Amino acid sequence: MTDFDYLRIAKWVLIVLLAGFIGQFGKSLAKHLMEKARLKKKGSSPKIEASAPIAGGRRIEGTPDMHGPPPSAISAEEKAKQDKKLVKTLVKQKKKEAKALKK
Repeated sequence: MTDFDYLRIAKWVLIVLLAGFIGQFGKSLAKHLMEKARLKKKGSSPKIEASAPIAGGRRIEGTPDMHGPPPSAISAEEKAKQDKKLVKTLVKQKKKEAKALKK
């Protein structure tokens, strides 16, 4: 056991390092391609231009349009539905922001 085949050890070390490099490169390439596909998909879908202001002057895309009919023309039930949708959209946006901050 005193004889070590250094050439064989070096060969296996290089193989393992090469496999790690290829794996990392493949992972980065896959992330890039997924992001590109996500942007392409997002760009092809129709966007909702309406947005509602929130604290700090920021706006959230996809919230109900606040420039609709005057408040007197909207029934209490419809107003409740709109408020519920707005709250739901705001919650979703907050979750997306928190998820983006984790990455």
